[in-house]
Parts: sequence; C-alpha cells; structure tokens
Amino acid sequence: MRIGSVIALAGLGAFIAWCFRRNEELRAARLDAREQIGRWEAEGGNVPSVATPSPVPPASYPPGGDPNVRH
Repeated sequence: MRIGSVIALAGLGAFIAWCFRRNEELRAARLDAREQIGRWEAEGGNVPSVATPSPVPPASYPPGGDPNVRH
C-alpha cells in the first residue's frame, strides 16, 4: 500500500470514531434532559405554588349605571 492510502484510511477511521463518540455524547445529553424533565414534572412541573388570579376583562356596562343597558 502506498503511504497516501494509509493516511486516507487512518483519517477515515478517525472520522468514523469521532462520529460514534459524538453520537454517544448526544445520546447521553438527551437521556440527561429526559431525566431532568421527569424530575421537574415529579416536583409539580409548572404549577405555581401560590394561586394566581386570572385577569378579568373590564365590564362592558357603564359604571354606576343600569347593568341592563349597554353602551
């Protein structure tokens, strides 16, 4: 074999090894994210600890007037 072929095969092998290693890193990060989300949901998720009132739209009735009359 020529030296160029050996270098090309070594480079290809290094690239394939890098791809496998990167795939394992991404898989580990995804599993870690799933674990953190599961822990967060077990703690109550996005439920506020204090009850918050929902906004009430302003009434369409004139203030101090007859509620049967709209403006």
